[in-house]
Amino acid sequence: MFARLNILILTIFFITPAFSSELTIANYMKHKNNSKYDHYLYGLESGLDWANDYIFQKNNTLIFCKPSELELSADQLRKFIDKELEQNSSFYDKYKDAPLLGLALRNAYIDNFPCN
Repeated sequence: MFARLNILILTIFFITPAFSSELTIANYMKHKNNSKYDHYLYGLESGLDWANDYIFQKNNTLIFCKPSELELSADQLRKFIDKELEQNSSFYDKYKDAPLLGLALRNAYIDNFPCN
């Protein structure tokens, strides 16, 4: 019984692709409609929200002013990122092999949720 379980676990481990590295702009553009990166995008969003809260606690200022009750889907996050990549394509084309999706999402949040 345990031998079969170990074989199953090892099989799943070696068959399941690992997405542990950061997603580059080029890879994002190639696979952006694939839902396998949804959790990555949610992780970026969560990190930005935590950073925004931290900066507010320390400096009494915000990077962006996204309504706290607003929950964005992965498709909405992609639209924000895509718009940012398009608007600043010369920069992102130059660094297409760099993991700058977090920067793109941050810039998109600043544009879409400005603090007035």
